[in-house]
This record gives sequence, structure tokens and C-alpha cells, in this order.
Amino acid sequence: MSTSSDSTIVEDKSNLGLGIMGAVIGAAVGAGAMYAFYAFAGFRFPLLGVGIGFLTGYGAKLLAKGGETTLGYIAGAIALGTVVGTLYLMYGEFPIISIISVAVSVSVAYRTASH
Repeated sequence: MSTSSDSTIVEDKSNLGLGIMGAVIGAAVGAGAMYAFYAFAGFRFPLLGVGIGFLTGYGAKLLAKGGETTLGYIAGAIALGTVVGTLYLMYGEFPIISIISVAVSVSVAYRTASH
């Protein structure tokens, strides 16, 4: 009986680890797409950060094979850092008006990864 519960705990941790990896991959893809849009189109569109949030949450949920609240919090934190970093690369500073894009991105990442 103890062996099966131990394997379940290890399995849950490996799924969380895979979920975090999926969130990082999704965030990298989203940041690359957002910056590429800026580089090729020649103008900045901060609401593309919502796409980063979605890809972060979706990548987390996909590799974790399901959503959970903890994974949602982690995906939200990864999305927050990625969107702020990408906006900083695009503007050379963080424009305070873009806080709306960051908040929506974190919310989308959390909702996608946790449900």
C-alpha cells in the first residue's frame, strides 16, 4: 500500500516538473513570436503579451497532462516575467501603461494551466 502512494507522489512531481518545462517552452515561443512581430512589422503591440500568457498556460497544461492550481500559479509567474522582459526588450524600458497587458497575460496563463 505504501508503494503505490509513493509512486503517485513521484508521478505528480514529475508531471509538475514537465508542466513547468512546458510553461517555459510556451513562454519562449510566445516571446519569440511577439518580438518577431515587432521586428518585422516595425511597431509595438503590447497586447500580444496575452498570447504569451496563453502559450505559457497551454504548454504547462499540455506537458503536465492536466491542470492544477499550483501549476496555474507557476505558469502565471513565468508569464509575468516573460511579458515584462519582452516589453523591456521592445521599449528599452517598461512602459507603465503595459501593466494591463501583463495583468491579462498572467490571468490567461493561470486560467489556462489550472483548469
